[in-house]
Amino acid sequence: MAGGGAERGPGRRRAAGSLPTRVTLLVAGSLLATLCYGLTIRAGIGLGPLFVLQDGLSRQLGCSIGTAVIFTGFAFVVVASALRSWPGPGTLALPIVGGVTLNLLLPHLPAIPSGPLRLVVVVVATWLMGLGGAMTIMASVGVAAYDAVMLGLCRLLHRPVAPVRLAMEIAVFGLGWALGGSVGVGSLVTAVLIGPSMHMWLRVLSGTRTRMPLADSTSSA
Repeated sequence: MAGGGAERGPGRRRAAGSLPTRVTLLVAGSLLATLCYGLTIRAGIGLGPLFVLQDGLSRQLGCSIGTAVIFTGFAFVVVASALRSWPGPGTLALPIVGGVTLNLLLPHLPAIPSGPLRLVVVVVATWLMGLGGAMTIMASVGVAAYDAVMLGLCRLLHRPVAPVRLAMEIAVFGLGWALGGSVGVGSLVTAVLIGPSMHMWLRVLSGTRTRMPLADSTSSA
């Protein structure tokens, strides 16, 4: 995403407002996405593909899942930079905010008791997780590192968000499964829903029905 203002190229995204407004949008999106992540963990029917990877890493490294979030976040910063989706301040801050918040929040979230309710929680949490991701993108101060990779691939491949996100989910799911991450029906639900959800929320937040822009780089403040 281009720094500071509208993006280069066709289909420019609207600015999110002043810097305080954009930072607020970024933090709110991160907190919403982290809460939804915690709910999918508590549902106990399998994690979303990226979370399977983070869970697998936490098991292999013997660390908390929040610490694994920080580790994978900075690993994706390196990948995003290689795709010329340059990290902004938010990109560097979000892994720390998300990881620390998850470690603090998770002990206070109750387990989800019944099978049908667990599935409902995963579906709703995944759909709202897409909103959280879209909010961090629209804030234009640096998206989450995983989303930066997604946007870099969209720009490189000239493809929309949904299919690129789905391909990424499949790749990280396979790696996370190999590392022993928690897999179940919830993994499939998240993999199928997160791309369309983010695509829809990006359109809603941008106030347009046109094709969403592809990022040249992550924005900076």
